[in-house]
Amino acid sequence: LAVPATPETEGMIGAGELAAMKSDAVIVNIARGSVIDQPALVDALTRKAIGGAFLDVTTPEPLPADHPLWSLDNAHISMHLSGRAQNQMFIRSGDRFLDNLGKYLRGEAIGPVFDPKLGY
Repeated sequence: LAVPATPETEGMIGAGELAAMKSDAVIVNIARGSVIDQPALVDALTRKAIGGAFLDVTTPEPLPADHPLWSLDNAHISMHLSGRAQNQMFIRSGDRFLDNLGKYLRGEAIGPVFDPKLGY
């Protein structure tokens, strides 16, 4: 999953969606923890209804030490740094800033523009 956290995406993966997955399917969430119904995910993983979950995000963050996800052998949790581990991201960010600065100084429109109504 790679979606923004908006009212429309909150809980978009719940018990029904998890039940529709094959038993060897793996869900990967690099979006926001709120897009998956975490209790439903814990249940599906505990019952081995799905093959596994790779989570770069959880609800809450950080996940409490006693949370059941830590003890499940089919749950794999990283520390929400997947996008920051690449040098290219910093180069792209710098290039975008310089490009937008030039556009701003020339009176041109910059982008991308954050829309608070959309949440991204």
